Amino acid sequence: EIPLDSSYAKENKKIFHRVYGSSKGDEEALYDALTTCPSAGLVVTASVEEDITDLTKKETMASIFRFNEETNVATTLLSGKRVTWSNQAKEGDVTIIPSSRGGTEGGLVEYSHLVDCDEKGMTLVFVSRGGMTVGFRFDGSSDGDSAVVTTKLWNSEEALGSVSSAVFLDETHVIEDVSDGTNQSEDEEEVALRNLQFSNRIQAQMISLKNFFFGGGMLSSLASMALLSDEKKAERDIAFGFAKVSVMLSDAMHRIIALDTAKKGRVVWSMNLHPEASWHKIVRGGQFMSLSDPHGNGGVHDHEMMTLSYLPFSSGVAGKSLESTAAMQWKCFDGTSGRVFSEKIVPMPSEVTQIVPLRSSIHHSHDANECRQVVVLVHADNSVSVVPDTARSHSVVDEAISATGRNGLFVHTLNRQSGEFRALRVARTTAIDGSHPFELVTVGTTIFDPNQESIIDVSYPQRGEVIQSPSTVLGDDALLLKYLNPHLVAIVTEATASFLSSVATISDENDQSSDGFYNALAGSDGTGGQKRKPLGVSKPGSDAPPATLTANVAPPSLFVTLIDSVSGQILHRVSHSHANESDIAAGASTTVPMVISENWIVYAYFNHRTRRTDVGVLSLHEGMIDKNGLTAFNSPEQELTFSSLEAAKPIVLSKTYGLGKVVTALGVTTTKAGISSKQFLFATGNDQVISIDRRLLDPRRPKGEVKESEKSEGLMSYSPLLPITPLRTPSHVYEVSSVKSITSTSANVESQSLVLSFGGPDVFFTRLAPSKGFDLLPDDFNRGLLTIVLVALIVLLNIIQRLNGRKIVVTAWA
Repeated sequence: EIPLDSSYAKENKKIFHRVYGSSKGDEEALYDALTTCPSAGLVVTASVEEDITDLTKKETMASIFRFNEETNVATTLLSGKRVTWSNQAKEGDVTIIPSSRGGTEGGLVEYSHLVDCDEKGMTLVFVSRGGMTVGFRFDGSSDGDSAVVTTKLWNSEEALGSVSSAVFLDETHVIEDVSDGTNQSEDEEEVALRNLQFSNRIQAQMISLKNFFFGGGMLSSLASMALLSDEKKAERDIAFGFAKVSVMLSDAMHRIIALDTAKKGRVVWSMNLHPEASWHKIVRGGQFMSLSDPHGNGGVHDHEMMTLSYLPFSSGVAGKSLESTAAMQWKCFDGTSGRVFSEKIVPMPSEVTQIVPLRSSIHHSHDANECRQVVVLVHADNSVSVVPDTARSHSVVDEAISATGRNGLFVHTLNRQSGEFRALRVARTTAIDGSHPFELVTVGTTIFDPNQESIIDVSYPQRGEVIQSPSTVLGDDALLLKYLNPHLVAIVTEATASFLSSVATISDENDQSSDGFYNALAGSDGTGGQKRKPLGVSKPGSDAPPATLTANVAPPSLFVTLIDSVSGQILHRVSHSHANESDIAAGASTTVPMVISENWIVYAYFNHRTRRTDVGVLSLHEGMIDKNGLTAFNSPEQELTFSSLEAAKPIVLSKTYGLGKVVTALGVTTTKAGISSKQFLFATGNDQVISIDRRLLDPRRPKGEVKESEKSEGLMSYSPLLPITPLRTPSHVYEVSSVKSITSTSANVESQSLVLSFGGPDVFFTRLAPSKGFDLLPDDFNRGLLTIVLVALIVLLNIIQRLNGRKIVVTAWA
């Protein structure tokens, strides 16, 4: 029995009431949410299962009680029959939704809300700390004799409203577990390797041939091809690589959710992470993975991944005291099914400053505390740790250090407070005890003075991006070589208010008026037609002019710095005057979304001076080869391998455009072979996702009249404003709110690119064709008519063949 609070208002029977006990003892603290419906005489409570002590494995139970208004007492209904939302149903319970385990201590349900209450029952909504909101309907009359029927109305993954990162996986080769459990210990890659054996392939083809002719497969296949049924569409999605599983991480909700993009975002599985972690990361693949690699080096076909959860103060590490230092919980799991292979909590010597993914090139089965995904962690105290910390993982690191064609394994760190960027090399130590097998050797250092500029954002090239050609063919048949550096890092910094005040604008009172800058734009010198002496000229015998005589031009306030993460040297630095001292001193956060694709760097920022969004574009090049420089008899000297320690700095072309919308995120389309033209994706402040063709952003667009050679290349005349075309709006009429990130992946057909936008309350997925669907029939293609035409042609051909044979016979006897 549960004694009810005497302050309960009997006269108000329609509003929500949260009921507590008269004395808040330990027993009553088990109920995280308790709701009553007086009209139906029901009380529903939510509590944590008591016999499970592990927080990550707790289950939330909903219990139903009958309420007697005369005695003000609620009694257990039907010997305490309960409903539970858990991954595994218990005897006598009803499985409703996936478990909400993973919340903080004190309960997993944050609150409950009474939506409807009448004599027939009540509608209730539970909101859990694990990221799940679920609606129930409890039907039962108030006489107390009939049973209560529990129905799940809907459920919602609240973690989808705060997604911080996402990874695409291909579900083409998903292998489901056998129901009898015989192959539960085998993972996907082991089963796939066994199925690739010659005998198994012959057996599978014979079974398919038998079903096609004798099992009705031929007629059903012809019918589905003619009408393009849902089953045929599903097969097409898998064959063309449209069926993806998007594994998304919600840092705020400590949860991972996997969505099936081919089934309108159906939740495939979800998993809760440690609730006390300060941050989480999804790690997958190696440093330079290939998206099209089907054999386990981090491509979309590789399903094994790892999550890292950093615990700032953990006492759950074996052998550590309650005042233990930080720890790291890692989980190795299959991204398509959510199956956890291994997990462990390990101590950390200090804070983690860099995460370096590595991947084993050798196939091996899963053992305890083992994972094919290996991570190298760089710490603030200049130490290195490996996760998992096993001999096999150390061998993967040794393989990366001594890889052929490389000078070693290079990492880097960036301290945002001190502004120090350090390029480091991982090396083997000579320690006898072997407690610290790896060490860091400093290669180069770059300092951003925190008194002058603060670091806003850091961007990296896309891992595994397919580059179709290392050069661009110009209109005169010359080759413009792309600067392709996989170690490129773009750092965005903003000038501090104190620095801007110290470099205030210097105006020349004698030679420059206050509106001299605008007069220069208008073509006037501002002196009423009088001739003026050039700056720096003085009369003979007079004092020398000041060293700095500048026009009334605002000082730069936003900087984009390109750094090589291996050598640590600055490759290029560009500046913009986007704000005044007062704008920065006001404390408004500056957001500069950026994307790096091939040799292009595109970024957007809000210009407080012009009150619009400016889009900056940088293209990096190694040089140019004349049209006669590369022939059958003449070949220029070119390095076949790229070295950051020896390569020259790039030649940078830049251009700035204006956009009439605030930009919150940037992305770029990705295709299988990189042949299709690229489109850059912009998430705007009016909750839209728009696309702009790369040709409109080309920094080589001429300002004057376009020449014939430039026309043949596809260049257009420069325009300071970028057009927003409704036909180039992937989100169409849908509002995609507060997008913070846009990611894309390729399909098995070159023309298609799959795009995912997330970060706000909405998750938006679509399929784009940057160069139109040149290798794919549209969905509205008339397959039925094509089938009829083909059948009619075959029948007509047979009739003509018979008539021709008969004519030949008649002619021969004539």
